Amino acid sequence: MLRKTLWTAVLVGAVTSTTVNAAPLLTTVKPTQPMQAVQQQQVKVNINTASAAELAMSLTGVGQRRAEAIIALREQLGGFTDANQLMQVKGIGPRLIELNKERIEL
Repeated sequence: MLRKTLWTAVLVGAVTSTTVNAAPLLTTVKPTQPMQAVQQQQVKVNINTASAAELAMSLTGVGQRRAEAIIALREQLGGFTDANQLMQVKGIGPRLIELNKERIEL
């Protein structure tokens, strides 16, 4: 019985001391811009000049491999004249073009 009481006292003391010590460490971070404004900002990318890394970071649904395929097609065509030419890349269809139409520049 004494062991249970001591063990409980040790546990309660540890939890209480941890809680008391942790409370001053909690801080509130206020964002500089509202999240909605950040989400609405869309980075434009020129598909005729962007690197594979830039394409992968800027376009939804485009990873490194697909970005490299876009660059290969760009070199083959001598540059894009229309964003719909991206559909010649395997895995890029009308839906992906629609998702990224606001981000794509020529």
